[in-house]
Amino acid sequence: MVKIKLMGLMAHLAKARELEVKLDGPKTVDELLREVIPRYDELHDKIILVNGVSAKGNYVLKDDDEVKVMPVLSGG
Repeated sequence: MVKIKLMGLMAHLAKARELEVKLDGPKTVDELLREVIPRYDELHDKIILVNGVSAKGNYVLKDDDEVKVMPVLSGG
């Protein structure tokens, strides 16, 4: 089971702030997030953390991982 925490636009699109997903085999962060966030591939500026450490979309998940995804905020 992988816990996913979504923030900002990611949570809005997925209609949830937290999800738990059972892995049915090896899966990357990007593959999993495509399943739960509509239009995920259109969102280029995002921060991904796996178990509190910065990660890329090609990170292969394992049971008990925790993924946090948030949009990049910018301002001036």
